[in-house]
Amino acid sequence: MRKITTTLFVRFNLKSLVISAIFLHSLLFVLNTKAFSQTIKSNDTEIDFSGILINKENRSLSLPCKVNMTAGLIEVILCRPEGKTHESFLVTDIKPVALNAALLLLGLDPVNEMPEDPTMEDPLSPYSTIETPGDSILIFIEYELKGQIIKKPLNEFIYDVRKKKPIDRLSWLYRGAVTHKSGYIIIDEDVTMIATYHDPVAFIEMNNDDKNNDEWFYVNEKIGLAKDQPVNLIIETIK
Repeated sequence: MRKITTTLFVRFNLKSLVISAIFLHSLLFVLNTKAFSQTIKSNDTEIDFSGILINKENRSLSLPCKVNMTAGLIEVILCRPEGKTHESFLVTDIKPVALNAALLLLGLDPVNEMPEDPTMEDPLSPYSTIETPGDSILIFIEYELKGQIIKKPLNEFIYDVRKKKPIDRLSWLYRGAVTHKSGYIIIDEDVTMIATYHDPVAFIEMNNDDKNNDEWFYVNEKIGLAKDQPVNLIIETIK
């Protein structure tokens, strides 16, 4: 495969400069991996970023996944095989560092940011990053059914045992990676990428207080997805 040089434009303002170290760490980590050197392609509208398709026009991305759970209690929507697969709806071979870099390339502002003033750090927290408002996103699942491509919002795949129906439609919060006080950015391969139950190191979580309960959410069996069925997870920015 011929390597294509791609220029990626990231617009920085004073606030986004604070997260530039995390962005550059994520991007350089991906670029230095052996597999990545052959996996970046571009056309007028899309960038194939280490298996993640970034649409430059509508500021969205899509990544390949497989169904990991067809029933049962979930706390995680997406992880790698090294992660919490015992409670994750989907699994993917995409690396967390690549997903985080792709989200930053979309121009998203994470919750977790390094403070300009170190005295703003929480002395009781193990992390140097502090929480800011961050950006919200929309998440969809795309799959094939009887030769037709179906796209549904993620909430339809999550069953709420309190209400005895799928959870209401919602946005999701982009938290991004946290930085430990040792200086280590937590983007290991076992990191949860999308969570229903609050995890301080997860990249994305539910954008409401329901994320603080670990007993309410199950796989919606009525959708009828099969174990290991390939699906695409789509993340869209909110215009």
